[in-house]
Amino acid sequence: MTTSVSRPAGSGGGSPPRPRVLAALLGATRARVLVRVAVRDEATTSDLVGELEVSAATVSHHTAVLRESALITSRRDGGSVRHTITPLGLSLLGAHGLPGARRTC
Repeated sequence: MTTSVSRPAGSGGGSPPRPRVLAALLGATRARVLVRVAVRDEATTSDLVGELEVSAATVSHHTAVLRESALITSRRDGGSVRHTITPLGLSLLGAHGLPGARRTC
């Protein structure tokens, strides 16, 4: 009888690159939103629309899911919504070796 052993991401054995693993977990666009919020002090919905070249509705949908998952926080500032990464979001990025992981909250 043989036993199969799972290896954590990054442990060799031909595992996929870590950004791909994060995209598989969150979805490609949602992962991009999280990384973009992390590399800035804060990002508005408009900032993300311009940088990611997706619609405002798409950004709003993905930021809502990230907020509900406690990976970002959002606050209204006049006509804008400003998004910042949470410690949990930073930890997730750090586990995947992605940008923004070293920023402090």
